[in-house]
Amino acid sequence: MSKILRSFSAIRSVIPYAYSIAQPDVPGSLRSVFIVKSVDGSFVCKFNHRELAVKNAVAGNSLRIRGITAPNIGIYNYNNYWMEVYPMIPGKTLYEYIGDGLSDEQIKHVYKNIVDVFAKMDSIDVSVLRDTQYKYSYQVAKTNISDANNATFGSLFAGAVRLMNNGTAGDIGVYHCGITPKNVLLDDNGNFKALIDLDEVAIADKNYAFAMMAAKYQKMGYDITDLIDYYENQTGRALNHKKIRTITDITNMGKHILWRGAGRIKSR
Repeated sequence: MSKILRSFSAIRSVIPYAYSIAQPDVPGSLRSVFIVKSVDGSFVCKFNHRELAVKNAVAGNSLRIRGITAPNIGIYNYNNYWMEVYPMIPGKTLYEYIGDGLSDEQIKHVYKNIVDVFAKMDSIDVSVLRDTQYKYSYQVAKTNISDANNATFGSLFAGAVRLMNNGTAGDIGVYHCGITPKNVLLDDNGNFKALIDLDEVAIADKNYAFAMMAAKYQKMGYDITDLIDYYENQTGRALNHKKIRTITDITNMGKHILWRGAGRIKSR
């Protein structure tokens, strides 16, 4: 049975009255996410490693407790095919809005919303992920990059992520380390609504997580000082400016290397 047919069979084992199963317009590098429409409503189904799915379910609950809208994940197994299934959160991604011509002013406004959400994560205790296998950001990076590229890339980048997370105990917490325009949902008015794709919610250094969020902001041509200043003014808590700028630069360079490496692999 082909992978796509196994995927459809697995989805129908959980959502038997599905009448539409399709990948999103922006499917992601692993193509593991499906949008499912059924008589009972619309759902998102993501195929994942079992232990990573378990961690994501715990992470989603922790975010929602802090008032951050996030997927309410159920975990299912079909012939060792593990799935995250949750009711679809209505909205469009920031990525889609940018593609539709969202103005610079509006993009900067959304990123201030994102910083507000990021600040709420400061209050999450690391103990919430204590019993999960993928509790640290480097563990998630190793698995996801290995799946998307290869094990060599996975090990190299996991080592780099672990190194960048060295910091003071007071800066360690639970953060979404993959906040990008593809993982941010906006409402019909273009305001922040929810965080999705919780793989990269993990125990991490705050400055590392902030830099991972700021990297795309920088890549779009904006000054990340705006985000740093806004966070510090709103919270009264200090960030490590030098560390954030260094990690942001390394992240954008690393993603370029991954993109080129993936292109070479696909061309073989």
